[in-house]
Amino acid sequence: MIELLQALNAARSFLIFPGDDSRKQERALQSDADVLVYDLEDGVAATAKAVARGGAAAFAASASPAARLIRVNDPLSAAGDEDLAVVAAIPNIGLVVPKASPSALDRAASLGKPLLALIEEAKGVRDVYAIAEHPAVFALAIGVADMSAALGLSAYGDGLHLLFVRSQLVVASAAAGIRAPIDGPCLDVRDHDALERETSAARALGLRGKFCLHPDQVAGVHGALAPTDREYERAQRILETWNEISAAGGAVGAVDGLLVDRPVALRAQAVVKAYERSNA
Repeated sequence: MIELLQALNAARSFLIFPGDDSRKQERALQSDADVLVYDLEDGVAATAKAVARGGAAAFAASASPAARLIRVNDPLSAAGDEDLAVVAAIPNIGLVVPKASPSALDRAASLGKPLLALIEEAKGVRDVYAIAEHPAVFALAIGVADMSAALGLSAYGDGLHLLFVRSQLVVASAAAGIRAPIDGPCLDVRDHDALERETSAARALGLRGKFCLHPDQVAGVHGALAPTDREYERAQRILETWNEISAAGGAVGAVDGLLVDRPVALRAQAVVKAYERSNA
């Protein structure tokens, strides 16, 4: 479980596919996604849920270096109860809890698996701080389509219509001491420019992962979440300057006109680590 949590906390791409679609599952297993998400919820018709449940254990045991999550139906629903009965005995997986609420998380947490709380409703935003602090939750994610529908929003400016919600998830995650949240998917799987813009905007807001609907989106997500060469080089200069300042007993300096103090140095350190991981 420790290794699974480490992988989930470091993950950038979360590739989701319907649990009843063997072709999409095979493509997902061959992808470079950090996490594979086997869907039992919205991506599967009611008449096919039994088939999807029947394949969950085989998915979890299939060969791939990716971490595994299973998105269940609402744990407080009859369908969710059936899902939990099936996945309870499957080892080395986490669960995605849709329309997360404290009570739904309590029910899912009874399985002893790490939970990704999907914030998709106004009530979820209202309760996001309590949700983030739930002991079983390792991360929050935003359900962009459901949230937009729930709030009556129209798409605007690469996600600006959900700016408030995304920022709430970022602050709640930081306050709870869990990893940075995961953004919802770019719904147009063919528009790689939109994917890059969305992911870059999410990264600027403090999100550090993104759901993918197609294997072709994985590389774009990884690239957009990684610091650029220019950002890396500047971060290195900031750290060099900070080391000099600290060695001299100082507290403040400057790099290219930018004030450098301890918080700026800590941010630069995070940039360097992210860059080195993406280029490992």
